[in-house]
Amino acid sequence: MTIRRSYLKSFWLVPLISIQSLFFTIGTERAWSSEQPIAIFHAFNQKYTDIKGFVCDLRQQGYTHVQISPTQKSNPGDQWWKRYQPVDYRIIEGLGNENDLLALTKKAHSCNMKVIADVVFNHMANLDGADGLENLNTFPGLSKNDFKTTAQNPGQRPCEVADNNGYQDGNQNSEINCWLGGLPDLKFTDNVKRLQKSHLKKLLGLGVDGFRFDAAKHMPKDIVKEYIEFIDRESNKQAWNYLEVIEDQDTKAEDYNWIAAVTDFRLYNSMKNIFTFGGDLRSLPANAVNDSRSVTFGANHDTIKALNDSAINPYTDITDSYLATSYVLARESGTPLVFNEHNLMAPYIKYGVKFREVMVQRGREGKNVKETILRFPNSSTVVMMQRGPEGLFIVNKSTDSFNLPVLDLTLTDLEGCYNELRNNFTIAIERKNNKKFVTRWGTWNRGGMEIQARDALYLIRVPFEQCRNN
Repeated sequence: MTIRRSYLKSFWLVPLISIQSLFFTIGTERAWSSEQPIAIFHAFNQKYTDIKGFVCDLRQQGYTHVQISPTQKSNPGDQWWKRYQPVDYRIIEGLGNENDLLALTKKAHSCNMKVIADVVFNHMANLDGADGLENLNTFPGLSKNDFKTTAQNPGQRPCEVADNNGYQDGNQNSEINCWLGGLPDLKFTDNVKRLQKSHLKKLLGLGVDGFRFDAAKHMPKDIVKEYIEFIDRESNKQAWNYLEVIEDQDTKAEDYNWIAAVTDFRLYNSMKNIFTFGGDLRSLPANAVNDSRSVTFGANHDTIKALNDSAINPYTDITDSYLATSYVLARESGTPLVFNEHNLMAPYIKYGVKFREVMVQRGREGKNVKETILRFPNSSTVVMMQRGPEGLFIVNKSTDSFNLPVLDLTLTDLEGCYNELRNNFTIAIERKNNKKFVTRWGTWNRGGMEIQARDALYLIRVPFEQCRNN
């Protein structure tokens, strides 16, 4: 972990800190649907038999969905990125076979978990390793007529996205019509669509409950829409789907999120600036796509430099992304996606999932769980978020602990007894002389607030007897 200087020394000399009315209230733009995940566990590059062993443990943590890597036969090899280079859509192979996948979905459904499968429909594999030429006769069920190539030399890429500065040339033509490096781009001929729809239908038949569409912004919108409508028909609208849309100067989330939920790289980039060294937590709430369904994340496999030489805007210190994930889980809006290793590496993340589950449930019961950011005016490294009167989130990105002897919460909705999920201690917020203060922090011997360095806390409202009895 990068060693950082303290931002909080001046706070230790201040006897009273009031949370000022410098906050925003964020409402959900769309109602929760019964199909929208509470949180998705990204079982990145994990075998289906292994996932089967812990999928029900995930449900206990609060996850409702698990996302698996692409299922089709792919470019041979152990590297994770080869799973994203299809060879044959007719065969389930690589991280498990059809029986393995069926066993996983059955086990998941037995404990009320659902399975989202990654699908890769924009391109096929770069089998020969060359950048611009591929033998197109090596893909079962496909012919050279199913690919975008030059007229003079079938198998040669007609263009590559980066050739003409393709992500900022003022239109989406190059993103949609050119190859991604050496990956041969598919035309969406009747043959291609038949093959890919058969793949979707097979996965639905094996118990898959939804799909992530890889590289969706490189596919024509009408084709993506056609596939989503196909899934809706085949699943009786029971599947939950989302699209990978990595925003650039030519493509925005709004170009695709009218079709299905999309990945919120806008939020990721905003959080990167805020949670990294030198960023200011008082800039929260982070800028995000205005869609409560959008898939949100502190990091994913495209942004982690240890996995990807071309990682998108990666964190220098990966633990900053853990703290960003803690914020993602506390938010009212969005569909959090949690990378598998991060669920293990950061002790607070699984409790953030449980916090989100509780907040969603209380929201469905009609309770006020609106998100409000509460800032400490003199601190750039500590921030609080209330979820109506039902929950409280606190994050400290500094390498120093944060300790206040007195905390005035008069201007908030918070009042009563709250239990911290991970450390299992309680706090009390009570009225005194027309003001509200934290009168108990762990014990009645102290009030105020304390949070350790590089940590996140999740507190949910419980009956006041729990504070009296502890």
